[in-house]
Amino acid sequence: MVLKGQNTTRTKKLNQSLVLKLLLQNGPISRQQIAEITHLTPATITYLTAELIERGLIVEKGDLQTKSPRAGRKSVALDLNGDSYWVLGIHTSMDRLKMGLVNLKGRITDLQTIPVPSKFNEEEFLAFTAERIKSYLHDHSEMVIEGVGIGALGVVDIENGKLLGNQRLGWPDVELVSYLQREISLPIYLDNNVSAMTLAEKMFGNGKQLSDFMCIYLGHRIGAGMVLKNELYRSGLTGGGEFGHMTYIHQGKPCWCGNKGCLNQYASEQAILEELQVSTADEVLRKAVDRDEATLEVIEKASEQIAVVLSSFINMLHLKKVVLCGTLSNPILPVKNIINKEVNQCSFLARTDAIEVESSKLGENIEVIGAGGLALWYGLYNKK
Repeated sequence: MVLKGQNTTRTKKLNQSLVLKLLLQNGPISRQQIAEITHLTPATITYLTAELIERGLIVEKGDLQTKSPRAGRKSVALDLNGDSYWVLGIHTSMDRLKMGLVNLKGRITDLQTIPVPSKFNEEEFLAFTAERIKSYLHDHSEMVIEGVGIGALGVVDIENGKLLGNQRLGWPDVELVSYLQREISLPIYLDNNVSAMTLAEKMFGNGKQLSDFMCIYLGHRIGAGMVLKNELYRSGLTGGGEFGHMTYIHQGKPCWCGNKGCLNQYASEQAILEELQVSTADEVLRKAVDRDEATLEVIEKASEQIAVVLSSFINMLHLKKVVLCGTLSNPILPVKNIINKEVNQCSFLARTDAIEVESSKLGENIEVIGAGGLALWYGLYNKK
């Protein structure tokens, strides 16, 4: 997050977004601290914050608490007014839609999970998705919802709002945003689901105070996103992040992507379910709690496989913190501890300067928080 403002009338909206971003990252803080960090004049900050207070986006929260007592007049603390601004966050995959309202501080409410019929083609999927979003918005018509963020499973053309062709389903590119925009009058923001989760970690989670970190999603499949120099990393059309399609074994198990030996085929939730011959992740969690030996052995092996690929990645790009999210990051499982141990033993660079691996604190609904984060970030916090 680049936190430097500009003292010109034309950039008032940008500066207001900057103040909101700063409060998200560091609030509650005083007007004086905001001026010092952004290099805007105190008068400009007074003007900007007065308007944001009038709009209800920020509030005064009494005297600012400091670690050491100071002489003179106490500073007034400013903070975000979380429930003053709501967006709709939607996580979409081929089998379900998961949606909920997300506020300025990443709080989620009114969560719904809607199964998607398995035999849909792309046109039916688009119509179904649009109708479910409209129905949700109608059911919450008493609220002012400012935008819609969508985190989508699969490869996404970010600039053009498309889901790129799905080889497994035989679908062509799906013009998701343009279709929905004809049906829904709100601004719509689309990104890959793991990129959205990584953004959520930067906005609300373990990466809030970090300029560089990696987020790895350990769910039905494995994916990743990175924040570098305070910005969500982008590479080319899709943004990158297909950690699960890094090769674990040369000429190994065939993967739907067309390659062989992808990490997804060995260490994802789907691979674990197939190896244990169970149907749901909840069964795996129950067996792990019961200390089932075969289950723990499979989970340990998958964790070590993830660590092998991650160790090589860390040797190339030495990110000092890795945040794990998704089903397999559940603290009742040993996954985080095993990956942390193995990476710090196996990575050449980590042995010199340790890597910290930790589980996300955003919970099981991080997909929806991340999707909502897209609408918050690009519609308010990073408005351009």
